[in-house]
Amino acid sequence: MKPVKYLEHMKGTKHKLSYKLAVTYGLIFILAVAIVDVALAYVYQASQLKKNENYYMNLCSILSSMAENSIKITNYIATGEGLADQKNGRVLLVDASGRVLLDSGNELAGTHLTNPEFRKTIQHGEPAVGYYTHDNKGMAMFSYPVTISGRVSAVVLISVYIQDIYNDINRFTLVIAAISITVTVIVVAASFIVDRRLSDPITRLTGAVNEIYKGNMEAAAAVEVKRDDEIGVLAGALNKMGSELKRIEAGRKRFISDVSHELKTPLAAIKALVEALIAGEGEEDSDGNGDKHGNRYDDGYKEYSMEYLQDINHEIDRMNNLVISLLAATRLEEMPLKKEPLVLSEEAEHTIKALRSLAAQKRITLQNNCESGVIIHADRHMLQEVLVNLVDNSIKYGVDDGSGYVKIGCSKSSFWVEDNGCGIPPEDIDSIFDCFYRVDKSRSGESGNGIGLYIVKRIIELHGFKVSVSSELGKGSMFTVEFP
Repeated sequence: MKPVKYLEHMKGTKHKLSYKLAVTYGLIFILAVAIVDVALAYVYQASQLKKNENYYMNLCSILSSMAENSIKITNYIATGEGLADQKNGRVLLVDASGRVLLDSGNELAGTHLTNPEFRKTIQHGEPAVGYYTHDNKGMAMFSYPVTISGRVSAVVLISVYIQDIYNDINRFTLVIAAISITVTVIVVAASFIVDRRLSDPITRLTGAVNEIYKGNMEAAAAVEVKRDDEIGVLAGALNKMGSELKRIEAGRKRFISDVSHELKTPLAAIKALVEALIAGEGEEDSDGNGDKHGNRYDDGYKEYSMEYLQDINHEIDRMNNLVISLLAATRLEEMPLKKEPLVLSEEAEHTIKALRSLAAQKRITLQNNCESGVIIHADRHMLQEVLVNLVDNSIKYGVDDGSGYVKIGCSKSSFWVEDNGCGIPPEDIDSIFDCFYRVDKSRSGESGNGIGLYIVKRIIELHGFKVSVSSELGKGSMFTVEFP
């Protein structure tokens, strides 16, 4: 890899989640290991020094007891008996004034000492320990009182080199440091591997989101992340979102196409009718009673014009209904919900009364099967809109041989509209609530603009309810609204 590309790669890597997580975990682990190592080294050092203190304090106690009992310790001190290594230690007996009475090294007898350990023992009558460095070696000083008649009359001092203890502590520290470094390297490497496995799916999900941003819905709905954790759930949600966006995009294109078609058809009809009227305006009638200059026309021509004008009026009504439906669909989001307690059986009865004459034209029976006393909080106007749309839809696609029926039922958790009409093909179930979506009109002589069920779904969603449909082709359909 070229230096420039390598630097760019490293610069990009530092911004990756896997790199940041690995570095974070590594720093946390290093800090934890460092704290543990320091604690272990401290405990080990304290343990070794304490063991050494106990040994020499016992020795000091023995010498002090011998002096207190007037046992001659001259030879004992002079030879340094009891020291692990005579070359590394010295024993002194010092009186209360600080004058050295006895010295195992035969160098300091008669001199005066005033070291801190001696002073502390003289002042407080307690043993004392001090640590020094002499000739670049660690050294310890132990002081122990000699008490006669309740008074400190002398002090036993033992000085000894303890560099071997420090060397042992250093070796122990190096061993645990080496182990810690090895473990840290392994943990950091493992963190990179684990975090890479964690971040790779996120990278793929990010790529899918970017594809969505670019408008590529196919890639968004095909992210393969086989995991059982939260990332797997996120990938599944993104796939579902991609599929839904793909469906919405197809619906949007179909919506534009349908609106164009719905508007184009009546406009084309109106244009043709108007052109026909214009074409007939300059022609004289058979009796010569009218011309293009505004002279009167006979009754036949008036009849002919009136028929065309009625057709134009019909097409204008179609356009007007379409525009009203579109405005109703778009204004749903702006209309505030005026919720109030509503008895479902009463609302169902109102709907049946309003549509009974329409149902009678197709010899379809309307039935109110709602349980009495079921109350929901909803907007009365919008609930009636839902019921009217569902029942009207069932009437349109119902059988008209006298055996057709539409039933409105409800329970404490839902209400439904059921019919025994022509049913809905399985391939249309998922799209039945889309705006302008219409099932193949060849199954029925009825037609609509495909907005009614879309309005039903939006009203239900605005209330926080849930609507679903089950249908069997040739046997009927059931629209169910579930509510809390």
